Amino acid sequence: MTTTNTNSSLDQRIDATIMRSYKTARPGFSLIELTAVLVIIGLLMAGAAIAVPGYLSRARTRVTKTSMTTIKTAITSYMAENAGTPPQNISTLIPSFIEEGTELDAWDQPFYYSPTHQSQPFTLISSGPDKEIQTSDDIDLWTMDVNASQ
Repeated sequence: MTTTNTNSSLDQRIDATIMRSYKTARPGFSLIELTAVLVIIGLLMAGAAIAVPGYLSRARTRVTKTSMTTIKTAITSYMAENAGTPPQNISTLIPSFIEEGTELDAWDQPFYYSPTHQSQPFTLISSGPDKEIQTSDDIDLWTMDVNASQ
């Protein structure tokens, strides 16, 4: 019987010790933990700041190429309905063949369009990131690689 009382007394002391430690422990984070989290967040943001501009540039190029392919399809449809004659300008295609806003590239510049071309039925060029025609970053419908990002 003394062992039962001893075990019971021991259990009570253990419970009292646990309860005391819960009462004296403060909830929250230490200054070191908060500093470590802030450093990790800063490193992640620095990495994102370096990577994001490259992704944006490639995304704009892809969007422009996709828009040019859409306009090509619209021009081809227009030509099918008009005895092979290309439209005089891209705005002729709005709203019957393309939506308004599609006539601008991803840099909000109008596409260069001409109904004449030496070996193709028409010319369609985006001025690219520098927004100037006849520079090395221009995107030409007939020479672009749709699958390539740049």
